[in-house]
Amino acid sequence: METEELFFDAGDQKLAGTLVHAGRGGRPSIAHLHGLGATASRHTVRYLLDVLAEHGHGSLTFEYSGNGDSTGVLEESSLARRRVETLAAVAQLDPGERPLLIGGSMGAHLAAWVVPEVRPRGIAMFAPAAYPAGAEDLPFDEGRARAGNHPGSPAFAGIGEFEGDLLIVAGEHDQVAPPAIVGGYVDNARKARSVEVIWLDGDHFVHRWLPDRPVDRARVLDALVRFVDRAGR
Repeated sequence: METEELFFDAGDQKLAGTLVHAGRGGRPSIAHLHGLGATASRHTVRYLLDVLAEHGHGSLTFEYSGNGDSTGVLEESSLARRRVETLAAVAQLDPGERPLLIGGSMGAHLAAWVVPEVRPRGIAMFAPAAYPAGAEDLPFDEGRARAGNHPGSPAFAGIGEFEGDLLIVAGEHDQVAPPAIVGGYVDNARKARSVEVIWLDGDHFVHRWLPDRPVDRARVLDALVRFVDRAGR
């Protein structure tokens, strides 16, 4: 499949991205939002995005500031900065189609938080995190907020306005983003057109172990392709 490397501006940062083309021309309408951590990368989800491209769905995967090939320092970033960067990434997508967002961990929080502006047709979450209100400007240092089922989370407020299709893939033994967070998203997604939850026997780092588990990988890929095919229709 054809890929295209690019850099795009987000505030005072330049973010590195990869467009995974589906071979039918035009810009993609799917964006992947990765999670927090020094090793977070735009490349770890290619096992998902390549399959979506084979089924006709192009995508953008990129790195937030302070990660990978993007500019910036991770410890100087914050949820508020990443929100701006998320909106800059969505602006790279096909303007003629409502976007679909795939978010991992913190990326799921961000996908839900930008619902009022972006109005995505679908959101797929992997090991979703949610952070409390008031944590938006805290830098990603030792004092950063921790994920939890926080009732006032901006992510839950955002998902409360979501009217598209929601898919959640989560590990039953997640010790970073407690499984109760999934319940928070489901309980607040009252306007969603559909909600599907897939529980897996694993921990928080889904994209590390799922590629090496053929049965679970096939199950998730099949669900994801079906989800993207139907989202927004």
